[in-house]
Amino acid sequence: MKSIAIVGLGRVGSALAILLWQQGYRSLRVCDHNPEKIDALRRWIDGSITTCSTPAEAVAGADLVLLASQDRYIVEIALDLAKSCSAQDLAGLYVAHLSGSLTSEVLQPLVLREAVAFSLHPLQSVADVEGGIQVLAGSYFSFEGDEQAFSLAETLVTALHGNLVRLAAADKVLYHAAAVVSSNFFIALEEMAINMMAGIGVESDTARRMLLPLIRGSFENLERVSPAEALTGPIARGDDQTVAAHLTALQVKFPDYVPAYRLLAGLNVDLAMQKSELTKADFPSLQL
Repeated sequence: MKSIAIVGLGRVGSALAILLWQQGYRSLRVCDHNPEKIDALRRWIDGSITTCSTPAEAVAGADLVLLASQDRYIVEIALDLAKSCSAQDLAGLYVAHLSGSLTSEVLQPLVLREAVAFSLHPLQSVADVEGGIQVLAGSYFSFEGDEQAFSLAETLVTALHGNLVRLAAADKVLYHAAAVVSSNFFIALEEMAINMMAGIGVESDTARRMLLPLIRGSFENLERVSPAEALTGPIARGDDQTVAAHLTALQVKFPDYVPAYRLLAGLNVDLAMQKSELTKADFPSLQL
């Protein structure tokens, strides 16, 4: 890859540009409608990068194009590139988008112009550019699309010290749903726990700091052993009395949380049953 173009300098696009620069990919072409994002990128990259005013300008002369814009704009950008780029620029060009839920099919307008299309999704939570630089390196990436592009994607991910996994197009939505459950739903659960702590008078920021070591301990358990083995707490011990007390307390102060607690407790029972002789009958408080 002599030249890489990155269209869209949001958190992921900017972090990838910086990481690729650090790994020796110095021929970078970037495009974003917001000049402040380009200025911010220049503060990270100690060297010359080519800034382009349009996606088509970024594509000209590139070997690989990464569409790092929001999902809702990818189809629009692909159509625009298919209309505005020359045959010379598109023939044999590798084009990838970074969406977790969309497949490479959305790049079909470019495929019809003889580009090689694929999707390359970083399975990571990126809240800001600095955090993205820290977490993207070493992460897992999913590949879906034209097999011609797999070796190139592998080279790129290897440069980022990451791991690459193949996905079928039909599986991308469920893959993305799993990512949302793992990352986004987890944050919502922690907000739920922080609110419960606040309900007994613990200030929210203090509650967050109190819970973080517990969260880290659970993560470390999961890093060492399977989910069933990592499970601790009253359900793992078969303590339905405590579970019933939880439900009573929630019903008084946080009745809206009761259905979520029941659902998640039921999933915990399923886990506990994998490593012990516990059954659903051991938890009558969860039986509706």
